[in-house]
Amino acid sequence: MDEPLLQRLSELGIQLAHRTRPNKDFIVKSLREAVNALCKLEQSPQPQNAKEAQAAQKREAALKPLVDSLCCGLLRHPDKDVRLLVAICVTEIFRVKAPEPPFEDKYLREVFKLIVNSFADLADIASPYFSKRVKLLDTVAQLRCCVIMLEIDCVDLVLEMFNIFFSVVRLRSTFPFILFLLGCFIGLHCTEEASQQLLEVILRNLIKGKKDATSAAYQLAASVIKSCAEEDALNSLVCRYLISCIHARDAMVSELKESYHEIIFKVFQCAPQMLVAVIPSLIEELLADQVDVRIKSVNLVGKLFAFSEELVAQKYHDLFVEFLERFSDKSVDVRISALQCSKAIYVAKPYGTESDEIISAVEDRLLDFDDRVRMQAVLVACDISRSNLKLVPSKLISQATERLRDKKACAISVRKRALKKMIEVYQDYCTECWKGSMTISDHFEKIPCKIMLLCYDKDCKESQNMEFVFADDLFPENLPVEERTKHWMHMFSLFSSQHEKALLTILTQKRRLQNEMKNYLAMRKKLKVIVRIFPTMLKGLEMQFQMLLEQKSPVNDKLIEIIAKAGAHVSFNISDIYPFLKKMCLDGTRTQAKFSVSAIAAITTEQSVFLNLYEVIL
Repeated sequence: MDEPLLQRLSELGIQLAHRTRPNKDFIVKSLREAVNALCKLEQSPQPQNAKEAQAAQKREAALKPLVDSLCCGLLRHPDKDVRLLVAICVTEIFRVKAPEPPFEDKYLREVFKLIVNSFADLADIASPYFSKRVKLLDTVAQLRCCVIMLEIDCVDLVLEMFNIFFSVVRLRSTFPFILFLLGCFIGLHCTEEASQQLLEVILRNLIKGKKDATSAAYQLAASVIKSCAEEDALNSLVCRYLISCIHARDAMVSELKESYHEIIFKVFQCAPQMLVAVIPSLIEELLADQVDVRIKSVNLVGKLFAFSEELVAQKYHDLFVEFLERFSDKSVDVRISALQCSKAIYVAKPYGTESDEIISAVEDRLLDFDDRVRMQAVLVACDISRSNLKLVPSKLISQATERLRDKKACAISVRKRALKKMIEVYQDYCTECWKGSMTISDHFEKIPCKIMLLCYDKDCKESQNMEFVFADDLFPENLPVEERTKHWMHMFSLFSSQHEKALLTILTQKRRLQNEMKNYLAMRKKLKVIVRIFPTMLKGLEMQFQMLLEQKSPVNDKLIEIIAKAGAHVSFNISDIYPFLKKMCLDGTRTQAKFSVSAIAAITTEQSVFLNLYEVIL
C-alpha cells in the first residue's frame, strides 16, 4: 500500500536534487506533494523477520533521495515558505523513521535550527501557513525532538525555542506548547547547568506574570509546572534550585536567584506538592539572625498560609508553629510583618484551631510594649472583626476597644487609630443589624460606651468634639433614625454612673457652646449698629473736635486716626484743621504723620493742598 507513495517520494527527491536552479514555484509544488505523501505513510515498524527487514531497507532506499536533497540544498533556502515546507518534511521523515534518526549527525543541528526558526512565525495567526506551523509544533512535540536536541548538545537551540514559545503563545493555543515543554522535562537527561537554564525560562515567565495573571506566557508556565509536578526530573530540579537560592545564593549564577520567594509562591499556587522538600529551609529562614531575612520569610509563609485552596497550616504544622513565634519576635518590624499577614490567613481559614491561634497571637500584640506594634494590632483586630462580625470572638473586640485609652508613652497615634477603626467596626455592625443578618449585641454596643469615656481623657483631641463623634461619625450616614434609636436604647441599658456623667458632660458642653454662640451673635449685632451710625455722631461737633486737637493730649493719635476714618462723613473747615495736620506730618511721629496724611485726604480733594504739603516736606 505504501509502495506508490514511496515511489513518488523517491521521484520527487531525485527531481529536487538534479534540477539546476529550480524556481520557487517548482520547489513549493514538489515539497507540498512530498508533505502530503509523507503524512499518509505510517511509522516504520521494528522488523521482526527477514522479510520485514528487507521492506525496511526498501523504504530507507526510497526516502534517501528526498533526505539527501533536503540536507544538501534546501535547509538553507532563503525563502520563508520553502523553509517551512522543508521543516514539515523533515519532521514527517523523523516520524516515519522513528525511533531511528533519519539524518546524519552532521546535519542534525542544522535541521533543528531550521525547525526552531520556523516557530518564530507562530505569532502571525493571520498567516495562511499558521495551521501548518501548529501541525509542525504538534509533530515535534509528539516526537520529543527536544530530548534529541539535548542529547546532541543543542542546549542553545532548546533555550531559543523555549523563549520563542513564551513570546508567541496565545491564550487559545497553549496546549501544543504545554505538550512540547512537558516532553522536554519528562525523562530529562542533560547537565545540571542546562537543566537550570531551561527551568529559568519557565520560572521567569511564571513570576513575570505576577502583574498580569491572565497573560498567555504566565498561563503556559503555570500549566507546565502543573503538568510536570509528578515528574521526578522537574520536581527535584525545582527543589534543588530553590534550596540553592536559600542556602547558597551568593555562589549561584542565576538572574532569578533574588526572586526565589516569588518563585516559591507561584510554584505553590500551581503545584504545592513540589515544595515538600523546600519547607524545612523556610523554617530555617524564620529563625535566621538577619532581620530582613526573617521579614521576607514571614511575608512569604503568611501568603502560603493564606492560600485558600490548601490547608498549609495543617500539613506543615512545624512551619505554622514557627510562624506564630514571629508574633513575639525581638524585632519590632518582624512582629509588625507577622501581624500584617494574620488578617489574610484568618479570612482564608476562619475556622479551626489555626484561626484561634492567630486570633490569640493578635490579642497578645494589643499589649505590646511598642506603640507601632499595638497600632498595627488594632488595625488587624478591627479588620478581622469586620471580615466576619458573627464569628469574631468578643474578647478580641473588647481588647481592641481598650486601646481607645492607651496609657503608654507616645500612644496618641494608637488611640487615634483605634477610635477610627472601632467606629468602622461599629458602623458595619449597625448595617448588618439593619439588614437583619445580626441582632443587637452587648459586646458591640460597648464600643460607643468606651468611646464616650474619652471625654475624661485630657490627651484626646476628640474629647472636646465628642458630641460630633456621636452625632456625625458613629452611625452609617444612611442608617434610619429608628435603627439609631434601637442602638441608643440598648447602649443606655449598659451605662454605668461614669457613662451617665460623661453623657451629661457632653450635653453640658453642647449647651455652653450654644449659649456662648448666642452671646457672640448678640454682640456682633450691636457692633454692626455702632459701626453703621458712628460717623454721623461727629456731625455738629467739628468745633469741639478741633479745640480738643489743639490741646496736648495722649489721645491725639487716636483723634487723628478717627479723622482719617470718618473725615468723609463730617464737615471740617480745611483751613482751620490743616495747620495742625501739617505740623503732625512734619514734627510728629511716624504713626502721626501716616494718619495725618490719611486725614487730609479724607477731608479734602483739592490738589493744591497736597502739592503744598509735598513742597514743604521735600
